Amino acid sequence: MNRPAPSPSRAGNATRAKIIAAARELMCEKDVLEVSISEITQRAGCNIAAVSYHFGGREGLMVSIARDDAEFAVGQLDRLLAADMSPPDKIAHHVAGIVRAYYRRPYLHRLLHKLIREGSSEAATLVTGFFTRPVAEARRTIIAQGVEQGLFRAVDTDLVGYAIEGACAHIFTSAASRRALLGTGELDEALVERFAASTAELVVRGLLAPGAAWEAS
Repeated sequence: MNRPAPSPSRAGNATRAKIIAAARELMCEKDVLEVSISEITQRAGCNIAAVSYHFGGREGLMVSIARDDAEFAVGQLDRLLAADMSPPDKIAHHVAGIVRAYYRRPYLHRLLHKLIREGSSEAATLVTGFFTRPVAEARRTIIAQGVEQGLFRAVDTDLVGYAIEGACAHIFTSAASRRALLGTGELDEALVERFAASTAELVVRGLLAPGAAWEAS
């Protein structure tokens, strides 16, 4: 990612925030990750060199965006782990939370996986550290609690994670598939809530041990 960004001043923080906001806006508006640095800096009202100065380059900017956005989902998981609710309810809330995080930032699913697959080894390690690993560990903890309580059957927890990510990949990364299957390529809150509820129920009921009961709220 070229070089570490310097320690920011107050003015530097403001410029950094403007660049991140501009990049987010453009990725949402264009529905692509490949917005140019010149477009981003023009929207942010700064010069192209500011991206190198504050982020070390394009990849550093993308990692900073992913890190800031992932904090929302990971923060929700920390609260969920501490919540007084059953493992099935925790998994249902976890799945819905992941879906809503991707809806809140429509580019986020693609960005995280692009950084892991195509980014530098440093970028991939950072994304794994601030998002992939914490999410997987939280999910593993919840499922282990459910197995211990006799509510869940023993499963390969990591593959459950792939199933959740795979479901999100299909609906959040392909407007064409949404048009083909749902009649519209648009994502709105009502559709996302339907998707969150149905996916959460499928995952939880797939985890339930024989004879274990659960009612979706």
